[in-house]
Amino acid sequence: MENILDDPVQLSKGINLHDLLTTSTEFVIDVDFKKTDLTIDREFFADLEEDSDTDDVLQSIEESASKMMLSCPEYHSFSDLSTKMIDCVSSGDVKMLILEEGDGPIIPVDAEVTIHYAAYWEKDRIPFDSTLTMNNGSPMRIKLGKGGCIPGLEIGLTMVRGPKARFLLLIQPALAWGHQGVLPRVRPETALFNIVLYSVNDLQAPIRFNDLPSEEQSKFEVTTRTVNSLHAQAKDFFAKRKFNKCIKNYQQSMSVLNLSVVKNATEELEVKRLKINTYVNLAVCYYKINKPKYVINMCENLDYVTDINKHCKALFYYGRAYEMLGKTDEALKYYKLALKLEPRNRDIGKALADLDRYNKKSAADEKELWQNALRLVPEKKKVVYDVDVDFQNTVRDMCQDLAASDEYMKFELPNSFTSNEINCIKDLCSEFDGLIVQEDGEGKKKKVFIIRKNAA
Repeated sequence: MENILDDPVQLSKGINLHDLLTTSTEFVIDVDFKKTDLTIDREFFADLEEDSDTDDVLQSIEESASKMMLSCPEYHSFSDLSTKMIDCVSSGDVKMLILEEGDGPIIPVDAEVTIHYAAYWEKDRIPFDSTLTMNNGSPMRIKLGKGGCIPGLEIGLTMVRGPKARFLLLIQPALAWGHQGVLPRVRPETALFNIVLYSVNDLQAPIRFNDLPSEEQSKFEVTTRTVNSLHAQAKDFFAKRKFNKCIKNYQQSMSVLNLSVVKNATEELEVKRLKINTYVNLAVCYYKINKPKYVINMCENLDYVTDINKHCKALFYYGRAYEMLGKTDEALKYYKLALKLEPRNRDIGKALADLDRYNKKSAADEKELWQNALRLVPEKKKVVYDVDVDFQNTVRDMCQDLAASDEYMKFELPNSFTSNEINCIKDLCSEFDGLIVQEDGEGKKKKVFIIRKNAA
């Protein structure tokens, strides 16, 4: 019985931490626990073996690993593989093999990295742990120095150049999940990690930049590292709608870019790209906080760096700014220029449609405003009366004669006039100043007069 507890013992029941700390706790271990058959009752779960879902999932994981270049490499044994690797620590607990060198500096110990990885036990083809099965298959973002990953992985990450590196790490249990592992899934064994590094954000680069001498600050590699860090942080701020903090980062990055001294056309092109990106992002941020004049200023500055007429996003926000200022003609011009570059862009199409509706509504509102101001009455439809032309001409001549007189006049119309003729007389009199038609009484006693008022 002296060797019965040499291996870890799986408890049959969980331990309540509060009870463990506040009461007397007794552990009883069945010395025959190793004889207990903990295997699945195959007869009871007979159809489980026939179910191919598990095999399909494992096959899918293996295919995904292969597609993402995270497959387990070919080797005879971990011992054989380790002979091709270098030690990351003197104990040999972490060994590395670079498959593809990164294109940047060594990753700082306090950086933020984005990676995919797949971890394998010796001789296994299916990873027991992988980012491919986490976070909907998206790469994992890790802040180094914060305990966000196992020590061996963090040590390896700080010994490669990034971004865009691919490498293997052979990690012993001491710098992985410990000598006990995390049973049953994670065994206390050596694990092989296949890692693809996508991006590196040197979070402290802007702080370190300020402490550098001017000749160091002007170096291209320092410029790009600092600006990329500032832009990555600004992107996070933007996602959280902290637009003022975004603006601060982009302004700082522009100051860094203006200090940069390039040595060749490639470096010059990259600095130019970063300046364009900075000005456009500043324009977007200023639009978000309703400062159209600042948006226009950023677009004007951009025009000194590149031909803005070839930059759809900048033209679009140029239009946005002028629309905010109520200068719809200018807004329309820039929207159309942007649409010419990207004819299928829905945002531009919607902006043009909204502006068209606004212009039509504004025109209708302006017409109504002027009508009210000048008390304009819409032109009446010409009414056709059931009277002959000679009668109309006679009445019109009479109205002209009365209107030409300066004296007060009043005469009664004959009772023999029909209602159509009376209405015709009313309508024609209304066309002349000073003439009115007056009706007194009802029925047969009704009398109709044409009155010429005294001229003022």
